[in-house]
Amino acid sequence: MKKQKKSLLLPTVYILSLFVITSGVYFTKKTDNNYEKVELGDIKYVSNGIFDRSIPIINVSDKIKIPFSDENVKIARYYYDSNSSIDMKEKSLVFYENTYMPNTGVDYISEKVFDILAIYDGTVIDVLEDELLGKTVKIKHNSELISVYQGIDNLEVKKGDIIFTGQKIATSGKNKINKDLGNHMHFEIYKGGITINPINCFDKKIGDI
Repeated sequence: MKKQKKSLLLPTVYILSLFVITSGVYFTKKTDNNYEKVELGDIKYVSNGIFDRSIPIINVSDKIKIPFSDENVKIARYYYDSNSSIDMKEKSLVFYENTYMPNTGVDYISEKVFDILAIYDGTVIDVLEDELLGKTVKIKHNSELISVYQGIDNLEVKKGDIIFTGQKIATSGKNKINKDLGNHMHFEIYKGGITINPINCFDKKIGDI
């Protein structure tokens, strides 16, 4: 009677299973150690390598930014606040055709043409050109907040465009009502259909306005 050979199937399956489990633990541990965090200004960039593939995750600041980046830009006329001092009220009046009117925004000026930037993510809801106010862009940021850029030039957006914080939408320009300011931009912020002081909104989260 011939001696029966033992089956090698079960030992082989056992060895292969052990190899797969060990390999899984090794690669998981290696992946966890591959995370690299680099800070680029307000943007945090995180990248993890998985089999030579990078997966970026970007966290952008959700605060409202000023509508320009040129350091030479200055305020020529402030937002009119009835509770402010007499001196500030004088700096917040628009004089047109022998009539003084309260300024409903902030007027920014510079000797050179400067880029106009979106203060926050949103959607362009209107692009207009008025004989008195000049070219105007309106951006809706949420159900209540709208930013308005007037007296601008070289528009780079159109109605319906999705806009992101800091995106260039135009350059400074001129209009008839602020003819004395020359190269400038008139900027307004509306909340619930009423103008508010733009200066009080900068560097704040949109939910805190």
